[in-house]
Amino acid sequence: MQQRQLSLLRLSLTMILVAIVGRIWLSLRPGQAEEGGPLLQYPPEPPAPTIGPNPTVPAGLASGPRFVADFTAADSLNGWQIVDLDFIMPEDRANWIVADGRLQQYFAGEFNDSRPFQTVALAPGEYTDAMVRVSFYDAFNGVAGLVARYQGEVGYEASYYRLRLLKHEYEATPKYVLEKVVDGVATPLATLEGPGFAPRQWHVIELDVRGGALVARLNGKVLLQATDSQPLPAGRVGVYSRALGGMLFDDFLVTP
Repeated sequence: MQQRQLSLLRLSLTMILVAIVGRIWLSLRPGQAEEGGPLLQYPPEPPAPTIGPNPTVPAGLASGPRFVADFTAADSLNGWQIVDLDFIMPEDRANWIVADGRLQQYFAGEFNDSRPFQTVALAPGEYTDAMVRVSFYDAFNGVAGLVARYQGEVGYEASYYRLRLLKHEYEATPKYVLEKVVDGVATPLATLEGPGFAPRQWHVIELDVRGGALVARLNGKVLLQATDSQPLPAGRVGVYSRALGGMLFDDFLVTP
């Protein structure tokens, strides 16, 4: 009787050992889900939008420019001046960078926050009569423009001419404004209600200033015209946006 009980005990232990070994073997064996692929398949992330090439510079404008910047070099911003046109704290200043062969408005402050204040990047040199031209690509900013005859040490007290454009998704109007700013106070010289520019594609804007005559063009067509009976003196030229990030500029040039 005792021997029979020992035999049954050995058999039970053997069966338990076999079961344990079987479980270990199954856990090490690739599962059916792995062999046939994952049970849950997440959709692939959408690819980042591709920024196409900007429009080429017409031959008539490329000949004999006074200043050209294509932003292909890391030091392309040497000699440029970054000015914020609204009153802000020093730690919140707008960031402008050169990356991927373009000048980029890259948010504001140490942590690259998106801020709505106005900012400009001014090219070296001063000009009286000149045409300033640039290509721009709006990824998610919505505000682009040019300035001419900029004079002033503090942005919110400066004087200059400004061409300001809004993308068509914005409800604010007018979408296109050509204005004169004196000591920080803006006066519209010419406006156009809309429809605003299309984002995520390249556009070309120009601001031509001759004496008191101003002409603004968008993609080669006259957009706004105005005459200033008290024209501003010579000053710097540059590009304009807001410190929201997502605005790219390329092929900046100044011609006689």
